Parts: sequence; structure tokens; C-alpha cells
Amino acid sequence: MSFHVPKYRLHKGSGQALVQVGGHRIYLGKYGSTRSKEKYRRVIAEALAKGNTLVPSQPCLALGGISVKELILAYLRFAQGYYRKNGKLTGETNNIRVALRLVRQLYGSTPASEFGPDTLEVVQQKMLGDGLSRNGINSRVARIKRMFRWASKKLLVPGETYYGLKAVEGLQRGRFDVRETEPVKPVPEEHVAAVLPKVSMVVRAMIQIQELAGMRPQDIRNMRTCDLDMTSDVWVYKPWTHKTEHRGGVRRIAIGPRAQMVLRPFLKSDAPTTYLFSPREAVARVRAERHEQRRTPLTPSQRARKPKTKPERAPGEQYTKSSYEHAIARACKKAEIPVWGPNRLRHNCGTKVRKKYGIEAAAAVLGNSLGMVAEVYAEAVFEKAIEVMREMG
Repeated sequence: MSFHVPKYRLHKGSGQALVQVGGHRIYLGKYGSTRSKEKYRRVIAEALAKGNTLVPSQPCLALGGISVKELILAYLRFAQGYYRKNGKLTGETNNIRVALRLVRQLYGSTPASEFGPDTLEVVQQKMLGDGLSRNGINSRVARIKRMFRWASKKLLVPGETYYGLKAVEGLQRGRFDVRETEPVKPVPEEHVAAVLPKVSMVVRAMIQIQELAGMRPQDIRNMRTCDLDMTSDVWVYKPWTHKTEHRGGVRRIAIGPRAQMVLRPFLKSDAPTTYLFSPREAVARVRAERHEQRRTPLTPSQRARKPKTKPERAPGEQYTKSSYEHAIARACKKAEIPVWGPNRLRHNCGTKVRKKYGIEAAAAVLGNSLGMVAEVYAEAVFEKAIEVMREMG
């Protein structure tokens, strides 16, 4: 029997909000109030999670202790100070905020100490109903648990609250009717070739080097002359910041002869600490090319124009994650091909290396550990990357 989601209604006699589910009339509090709307969402979520049967929950009034909403605010303040890299917020802070949004909507006024395994399962089921992917649900549930682990360490909730939530397992593949995310696949070679003529010379070089060396997008965006060891036939690039640095990881990227040819025009020996690939430089190059290709002389009014001293959107000194992605997306649309992201270029390199040299060589080039390469073997593994890039990169 299908479950019809009942409406949030006004009881005119009392001025309270109510909802009627499964023959039960449940009063929610003052009509239009934040608490009544929260309780309405909670009642519906609990009904759906329990197979369309309703077990009315008692009003959750915090009689002492911290509420879930207060806990979320405290944890977000902690996250903004903790999840930082090089003085900037990482993307994890926003991921946490998104994961906790549903918890706040359903259980904001609930005492945090009463947020138990059954409650977390209601949140999990609501995510399922909202059409999130299995990996997305598991990631959000893990972040919710992490908040309560932090709260237990700070003595904001009893320790048993967190240990109770640990009993809620993640969704396993094939055991739930849930959407699965598609694995990241390489970009078809013809789609890469179609984009190259549609981007600036700077972005074109970034795409080519990233694909040849198997870099992550942030590696190519953060590239500086001072980070390159060019004393051997295969150059070694050590990014000044990278994905696993907070875990003590060391990132080294081998750059072979083909990538070196693309890279050489962008080296800045006179300014070794500046980024090699700059939007400002890209704009300047495009304008210079247009000026050289111009067939008609400038008009007097065009000559009299002066550049704005403070333009609203001045190009920066370094490509950001979004500006690099947008440059490629615009080129994809111009080329009338499906839009692809720069992170997929790394998989192009890995696929080619794996096909020719095997999975361990691909892991060495991409900087993956395969879960089996101990630190003591790190030098031997990187030597394999050098060997591969000498021929392919």
C-alpha cells in the first residue's frame, strides 16, 4: 500500500499545527512555528522509515543539556578552525554542513543525548528516499557520527550516545535499492582533442601536462618553477601542497620528455615562486593573439579607451578549482561534446600505463599505494615511475 504524504495543517480551534497519518492525529505545536515544522518533518520521516506505519514520538523538549541544533553550531565552529590548509578552509567544512542539514531539519530541538541509533536510521532512510547515492549516504552518515564522536570527547554528550551510533552500519553494495555512483572513467581521446583548440594556450598546456604526467588538477594548478628538480632527464615535481600532506604523505611526480616540451615555455626562472599557469597571463596572451590577427586598424575611440583600474572580475594569478573546470566546460560546449572534468585526465594516464606496464606501474605513476606499498619501498616504487615517464611522459 502506497504512503500518501499528509499535509501540514492548521487546527483552527486551538491554533496548533497538526498532521494525520495512519488514522492518528498528531498535534505539532503552534502553527507556523519552527518547532512545529521540524516535528512535522520528523513525523513523516519516521513514518516512512518504519514501513509507512506510525509510532508517534513524544515531544522532544530539552530539559537540560545541549540540543542537536546547538551541537551542530558548536561542531561547525570547530570544523571551520580545524579543516584548514595553508590558511584556507578546505571543502570538508561544506561537506559537513551539507551532511548535518537534514539532522537539523528533523531533530534540531531534540536533546543531543537522545539522538540514538534508531534516530540515525531515520535520517539514513530519509536520505534514501531523497534519491542520494549509496556512497553519498554513507559519507554523510559517517560525518554525523564524527560529530558525535567529537561531542563525546568534549563531554557535550554521554559516551554511550556515540557508541550507540557506531552500531548503525553503512549501506552495502547490492543489499539496498539505492543508486550507485558511476566510477570515474578516462576522457575519450577524441573529446580531449576536440577541446584543445577551444581553450587558451595556457589551459591547453595544463591539460596536456596533466594527462601526460597523471597529475591531479590541484597539482597542475599549484605548479611553480621552484618545485621542479630539472637535474635529470626525467624531472621531478614536488607540489608545495597536496591531498595527503596532512597525513604526512610525500607527493612526487615524474615528468618525462614530452611533458617537458610543453612545460618549458612557461618556466619562470626569474620568478620561481610564482605559479606557472596564470589566468592573468592567459588573458594577456589571448588579447595579444587577437591584436596580431586584427586586419583592420583601431578606430580613434578604440585607441582612446583605457583599461579599468579596478575591474569587477580581474583575472587572478592562479587558476582555482572552479575556474579551471569552467574553462574546460566552456570549451566542451563550444566543441559540442559532453562536458568532462579535469580530474578524469589523471585516469587517462593511469589507464595507458596500466595497459602497457601493469597495475603496480600505474600506481607508482599516479602516487597511489594500492594499500600494499610500505614506506620502505617508496624509493623503489618511484624509480618505477621515473622509468615509465622516461618512455611515456
